Amino acid sequence: MARTGIILSLACLFLAGLVPSEAQKGEAERETVVRVSAGAPLTVECRLRPEQRAEWRRDGGALPPEMRPVAEAPAPDGRLTARLRAAAARAHLAGTYTCTPERDQRVRVLVQPPAPAGEASSASPAAEERSSEAARELLFDVRSNITLRCELPNDGGLAYVWKKNGTALEEVWEMKERYQLDHGGAEFKVARAVEDDFGNYSCALAGQPQQQLWDVRGRPHLKLPANSNVVEGQKLKLTCRVIGKPYPRVQWSYSNATDEEGNFTDVAALGARVSLGASEQGVPDGALVLEAAARADAGRYRCAAPRAPAAALTTLRVKDMYAALWPFLGICAEVFVLCAIILVYEKRRTKPDLDDSDTDNHDQKKS
Repeated sequence: MARTGIILSLACLFLAGLVPSEAQKGEAERETVVRVSAGAPLTVECRLRPEQRAEWRRDGGALPPEMRPVAEAPAPDGRLTARLRAAAARAHLAGTYTCTPERDQRVRVLVQPPAPAGEASSASPAAEERSSEAARELLFDVRSNITLRCELPNDGGLAYVWKKNGTALEEVWEMKERYQLDHGGAEFKVARAVEDDFGNYSCALAGQPQQQLWDVRGRPHLKLPANSNVVEGQKLKLTCRVIGKPYPRVQWSYSNATDEEGNFTDVAALGARVSLGASEQGVPDGALVLEAAARADAGRYRCAAPRAPAAALTTLRVKDMYAALWPFLGICAEVFVLCAIILVYEKRRTKPDLDDSDTDNHDQKKS
């Protein structure tokens, strides 16, 4: 009897270990909400075990280009702290962020509109002075020059401090030996800019809280092949290539008309056969996939994006699934006709030769 009681006790302990408590569930599936005002610095944090490495995702997909991972740092509890940072929060950065494949830690980011002017705030005077001027937006073309002019009054001859995404320029690896400061450091120049030169730039005077801000973005240029072909019934994939970061979300439309003045309709009108997704380049909705292309899908397809100087166009031709069969059958018919002509000709040419041979034999007998 005592033996049976011991076995039952051990079984209960084993089952209790299999069923997680409510506290364990809460720990395993923890979600944190981060609320930030548009334009303010954004930081997303999560905790990792020492053997883990951060694998960040936003809504199950790739991270926005503005969100930059920071190297893991030890936490007081023995675990590691992984961070994502953006110099300025924007509406498109909102979403649910995860740092592990298990997605057991979720951070929901809510980007709120900035407080209206004149609204009471608990921020310090220095913070109010730093945020008194909104960031100026500057668009640049890849391989063109970027020039930023710091207009802060500098009667005391103080040194200018330039930063990109909150980091001093001299510490930004991709900017080394690519920029120059003129006019005593008041003018920042980059020759032959590349895509990764986008970001949030700031200028301040040494020891002064006030700063001048720029939101530098690459002007998006869109590209599609001039012509696209697909066989009827097969899958079609069109990829809109974008030059200029951060990559904007692409809008697709199509027109069955072949003239330049054709009316374009959103591709959603094609129904469930069409789907949009991120391209291999990382452009949101940059890839259009059409299941089982039909003859009626032929026409002109266009991808467009905000701030792009022009949309990209491609002409789609849908080939008949038997298009390769008809030429083959035509060739076979031609060969058959030629063979028939040759046979008839040879037959007719052989008969006169036989008649001539019979006449010659008859003349020889008479003689």
